[in-house]
Amino acid sequence: MTFSAGTGLAELKRKMQTREARIGIVGMGYVGLPLALLFSGERFRVTGFDIAPDKVKTLNAGGSYIVRILPDAIQEAQKAGFRATADYSEIAQMDAVVICVPTPLDQHREPDLSYVTHTVESIAPHIREGQLIVLESTTYPEQRTKL
Repeated sequence: MTFSAGTGLAELKRKMQTREARIGIVGMGYVGLPLALLFSGERFRVTGFDIAPDKVKTLNAGGSYIVRILPDAIQEAQKAGFRATADYSEIAQMDAVVICVPTPLDQHREPDLSYVTHTVESIAPHIREGQLIVLESTTYPEQRTKL
């Protein structure tokens, strides 16, 4: 089967509309975890990716480490198919991947994009044609970087 942007986009759109799309959220922090719960609440199968084994373990046990997110919300998402992993090879199974990693300001008050760069380098071997990759992390327009 030959891939074309038109057919790939149409297939992704169909999967989104029918809730068949698998959503991967990279970074289970204050942005990524609530986003994962929102997608889960909209009946998408969501996989949360994080490099911190304690976060993955807590989430898979139905717990929460963010004060404003109760364990009940995690458990409800699990019923809809939510799970967490530190295994980036599972990125290949996702239809859409949203990167939600920190971009703290450095000593010159410019965003430190090293988290974004490291994440992109980690997922790059596992991405495939037809996936939607979204950067949710805060950057600013003047910043130009080679990802």
